[in-house]
Amino acid sequence: AFDPDTGELTLGDIVISYDKVISQAEEYNHSVIREFAFLVAHSMLHLFGYDHIDDKERMEMEQKQKEILNNLGITRE
Repeated sequence: AFDPDTGELTLGDIVISYDKVISQAEEYNHSVIREFAFLVAHSMLHLFGYDHIDDKERMEMEQKQKEILNNLGITRE
């Protein structure tokens, strides 16, 4: 939805469960900050139209996620 008054374009909402962040950080053995940042990046890429239905799409999306997290200095711990 485009707001002509502000020039803002809303692509969608991102809702992240704190409990899920904690459990997945433990499951994947990395920090809570890293898991939260990953989920935000992953969700934003979906809003931008990326997906991971087939291997080609998955590889492209994973590369973008890695670039985003690396640019933020957030790596797997």
